[in-house]
Amino acid sequence: MPRPGIAGAAWLGQEKARDDTVSESTSRAAHSQRVNCRKRPRRASKLSSSPIPARAPRPSTIYQVARLAGVSHQTVSRYLKGNGGLKPQTVAKVEDAMARLDYTPNLAARALRSKQSYRIIVVAPEDLHFAASRILKSAVSTADETGYVADVVHIGISTSKSWDRLVTLVSAERLAGIYSLIPLGPLEEEIISKHPDIPLVVAGSYDEKMHARGSLADATPAAEMIEHLASLGHRSFYHVAGPELWTSAVNRTKTYETTIARLGLHSAGSAIGDWSMLSGYRAGLEIPLADGPVTAVFAANDHMALGVIRALHERGKSVPEDISVFGWDNLEEGKYFIPSLSTVSMDLEASGRNSMRELISRIRNEPSGPQGYEFTPMRLIFRESTAEAPTHAS
Repeated sequence: MPRPGIAGAAWLGQEKARDDTVSESTSRAAHSQRVNCRKRPRRASKLSSSPIPARAPRPSTIYQVARLAGVSHQTVSRYLKGNGGLKPQTVAKVEDAMARLDYTPNLAARALRSKQSYRIIVVAPEDLHFAASRILKSAVSTADETGYVADVVHIGISTSKSWDRLVTLVSAERLAGIYSLIPLGPLEEEIISKHPDIPLVVAGSYDEKMHARGSLADATPAAEMIEHLASLGHRSFYHVAGPELWTSAVNRTKTYETTIARLGLHSAGSAIGDWSMLSGYRAGLEIPLADGPVTAVFAANDHMALGVIRALHERGKSVPEDISVFGWDNLEEGKYFIPSLSTVSMDLEASGRNSMRELISRIRNEPSGPQGYEFTPMRLIFRESTAEAPTHAS
């Protein structure tokens, strides 16, 4: 190959110099790019000082529940509406899927779609004794199981402000129904007249209409109790009644009076309490003990019966040696009182379920009646507070 001349050598030198310049420029650019790449995380760290909050997970849908349970979404909807008719294994699948997905029905969306409310106001006494709390818990659970939300409102029975607040609440809210553990008296008529489209059920009044054995309003055990005490030689009785507005209290008083008359026994009188121990205590201080001594007391609930026993103790009377005392409700504390309390046991949970189911039937415009009503018999429980009449009274 011929050697290049001077001009050719100069041209090659220029090309080489240009190549070196380009190479150096490219190298600097690459180095700069690498440096920039290393610096980027530092800029990112400045941004991370104010992190964007993570997006909350979307709530599960009825379709996801159906897919996991292996059923149609119509079946899940039917379960949520409480329409019944589903096989137990289907119900188990749906409930398992709902639990695994932490599914909660969107009641607001349901209300918009169906143009119906799924909210029930539950009216409970401000001073909630144990028997009422058992009914309340059962009623609220029944509402929840059938797709309704129960909002509990505690009302002071003796204060007009509480009643006014209830009327305001009913007027201001869009409700599916009203469930009351306490008698509403004239207020019930007022609510019905102003809001005829809102079904209302009062637990004791509903039981009274059913004429059901074992219900809140069933006073049959009072007759059985007096008959039992009469068989033990008791002839003179005293009754501590519940508030007159309560159907259960009225029925127990009526049964007491008719049974005393039927058996030819003597009633030394009665006092009206408010279901509390204090009212029972005050009644016990008023029981006539001088003329024709009373040997048996029937109190319309266990709390008042326990108050009576305390009052009799302070008056120098021993239970049951001098006076027998009978209660009603079978409260837990009655088992451990000294003496332990004779009482009437009833299925309070069934009462809550029955009356809440009746309300839901009315909300859905379904026929109501004895179908689905739980008939549970009451029973007398004999403990230490009752015994044979003292011999001096015979």
